Amino acid sequence: MWSSENTEQYSCAAQPFDDAIWGLSGANGTHPFAILPAAQPGDRSTLRVTAGQSVCIRVVVPPIRSPSVLARQEKDIVELYQPLPNEPTLWDSIILDAVGQKSGISIPIKLRPVQHISMVHRNALHVYEGELQAFDEDVFSITGSVEYREGSWNYEQPSLLPSIYSPEQIAVVRNVQVAVHVPRTSTFHPENHIHLPICQHADEPGRWVDASAMPPTAESQGIPVFNNKVWLPYRCRLRNYSYSDFLRCLEEYRPLSPDSTGKYTIHWFGDANTRRALKKISSLGQWCSGIMANRPQCICDDSGESFGRFTGQNTVRDTLLELNDEDGGWSVSENGQIKERGLFHSQAKIYFHRWEGLTQYNGGRWQDIFRPSAISQYPRANLVVVSLGNMDVSFTQFLEYSRQLNELVALLQAVYEDQHILLRMPQYFCCRAPSGNPTRRMQKDRNRLYGEYAQRLFELHFGQRLHMWDVGSIVETLPLDQRKQVAACAVNTVPSEIVDLENLQLINGLCNPALLRTKPPRGNGRDPVELD
Repeated sequence: MWSSENTEQYSCAAQPFDDAIWGLSGANGTHPFAILPAAQPGDRSTLRVTAGQSVCIRVVVPPIRSPSVLARQEKDIVELYQPLPNEPTLWDSIILDAVGQKSGISIPIKLRPVQHISMVHRNALHVYEGELQAFDEDVFSITGSVEYREGSWNYEQPSLLPSIYSPEQIAVVRNVQVAVHVPRTSTFHPENHIHLPICQHADEPGRWVDASAMPPTAESQGIPVFNNKVWLPYRCRLRNYSYSDFLRCLEEYRPLSPDSTGKYTIHWFGDANTRRALKKISSLGQWCSGIMANRPQCICDDSGESFGRFTGQNTVRDTLLELNDEDGGWSVSENGQIKERGLFHSQAKIYFHRWEGLTQYNGGRWQDIFRPSAISQYPRANLVVVSLGNMDVSFTQFLEYSRQLNELVALLQAVYEDQHILLRMPQYFCCRAPSGNPTRRMQKDRNRLYGEYAQRLFELHFGQRLHMWDVGSIVETLPLDQRKQVAACAVNTVPSEIVDLENLQLINGLCNPALLRTKPPRGNGRDPVELD
């Protein structure tokens, strides 16, 4: 029988915690394991639920019986490995996914530490819990690993670099699986995809599905494809805008703008990920398209690539782009020097400041970027886009990051008194460590916690003026092998096909609400952007 009467009956809140777990010790084994508490010992190995039901999963990480690699080091060195202050009992870094046996859909389970005195101690038994919510018809297997123990996932000192990445597989007690049923009447049924509303936010959760299994409406939309998979949100549908559509939208509908006159202008502060996004926008999607997407600079590092429309490298920190829906975009000034090339008809402007977050690698003090004298050199912003976290997790300690975030918020409030702020979250992964073992990489939990802290602070200070752009979830929901393939890029950028998808997230989040709230303009001689 499919469970559907109570959608919360299998949630963690509804599942009593077995306190006997805390009595386990290294004598019972040190291998991590997962429990689905709703599956009772006498039940069959398949838990049956309907789409959207929450299923609690708890992961137990027993203490290491023999002295660990960390414990054999000097105690004062070991103590430098600590969880971050905003998650002080997150000692263990865990990857846990629910994977569809037929569809291959991968759903990351977001785990949080369970509150207990044992969680305070480094080499003690630790328990984490999270909930699976699946919306696609399939039988899902639970799979995962413990990447790092004892806080060694959190890089704060250059000398603290574990030399071996040796994840421990998580065993699922009784190999319990979760079978998900999607009724024909459900909004999540593929045949009902056409009835979903269009997305109005750039942080909608979703999943990757095989392109051949796409709903017919999505297939006609031409959503970007990566490794024969497409990313579809659960509760809404992406409208496939061309980049020309986007630029017409900025001109005609002026999304989130506090002003109704003047050339629509975006002030965009970002790193190499922003450079790649703007290469797509300014070339109207031609950069790294088709068979060219297989070039190394399209897959990962484009820092040495010559790109005629704008420079975008470290030597050029400030670029003003003019754009229209026929020619794309061209820089009209770089580092304050006027360029000869201009556009006959400009529909929008983007002021791109290349920065490396709140780090020392900005060619000067990052605070100077946001001084009124610096911002006033460029046209008044209708929208401000800020990318944070990608470099900060590698080069800035958390307490310093939190202090400097307060500085950033104060500066943004001073120079952008009424503009809306779009905060671009970090990627799922990050870059090589600045020193030490070159194969050591920043890990997902550090990225997540830096991003969550920034989001909460921005929400507190900007309220309704804040909008989120969650690019990290796109890579996080890839199958694990493809996730690792993308995360192998040492400079923290994603393949060009995913850049297209990130941009499509942004465009839907900006243009769809504006289109729904505004009547199409008339009499301008140009084709208006319309909803399908």
